[in-house]
Formats: sequence, structure tokens, C-alpha cells
Amino acid sequence: MAWRTLQQVRAAGINAEMYPDVVKIGKQFKYADAKQIPFTVVIGEAERATNTVTLKDMKSGTQEQLSIDQLIQRLQV
Repeated sequence: MAWRTLQQVRAAGINAEMYPDVVKIGKQFKYADAKQIPFTVVIGEAERATNTVTLKDMKSGTQEQLSIDQLIQRLQV
């Protein structure tokens, strides 16, 4: 699901990358913060079960659960 989501986001003209290794989420957030990436997308078991993603605003720390289409609309603003 992560690879498919990445492809859809990129196809919509949004710059995106996937963390290359399987590591704890905290390390991934630190990586995004160090690169000044404004948003991260989390796809865990709950998201897979509901076919959604969790979008985290790295500046405010707020999170929202969205469909892939909603994610793309939110990031295009």
C-alpha cells in the first residue's frame, strides 16, 4: 500500500519520498524533521485495514486520517 500511495502522490505532481529502511517510526520522524519535510504519511495496520493514511503535520504535530484522494487534495493546497 505504501508504494502505491507514493506513486499516486508523485503522479499528482507532489514531491514525495519513502524512508528506505524498516526502522522505528521515531527515527523516521527525526529524518523528516532534519530534512525539513513539512508532512509525513503513516501507513500502519489500522490504516491498511481501512484503506486510509495518517497525515502528520511535522510543525504542529497534528494528525488526520485521510483517504488517498483526500491526502492528495490536502497536499496540493
